[in-house]
Amino acid sequence: MPERTILAEPIDAAAFAPFGEILEIKDSSPAFQNPGLRSWRVGYDATGTTELMVIEFDPIPMTFSRLERHHEVTQCFLPVVGRWMVMAGAEPTDGPKPRLESVRAFLVAPHQGILLGRSVWHALNRFPIGASAVYTLVTTRETQAELEAERRGGPTPRLTDVYDFGGLDLSFNIALPPDWAK
Repeated sequence: MPERTILAEPIDAAAFAPFGEILEIKDSSPAFQNPGLRSWRVGYDATGTTELMVIEFDPIPMTFSRLERHHEVTQCFLPVVGRWMVMAGAEPTDGPKPRLESVRAFLVAPHQGILLGRSVWHALNRFPIGASAVYTLVTTRETQAELEAERRGGPTPRLTDVYDFGGLDLSFNIALPPDWAK
């Protein structure tokens, strides 16, 4: 299967904006502060019951062909045991498949969380570099239950779309920038 190489790029707010939000201290005024604390709101939004899960990602080859998107939740990945990782995805679309030219990969620092916007296409895995990483996943019970049922041979989810570029005989290989060394 032919591979298209994507160069992982450093994540920043402007580059990641079409995909969601970086969860870290903001350069804006806090929404709430008290002596010894400051807090900022993030764009989490869900239709359904919020569910927290602990998710461990192992280092695996940084290749993929399948992307999925969730219509009822902005999923958050919050580092518990943070590692440098790569997050790959494509901008949301109105149609049933992602735009090939919008597929990108981002280098996420160990202290950063990410919030994926509703209907943002994303690889099913995050790709930690060097060692396993542990995150808290904030999602909805309904979305997660459908995905788990499908993995057990149940019906196709209605809250999630999956598109496999493998049907076009195409996969993606993520490359780290040549000057990247952490």
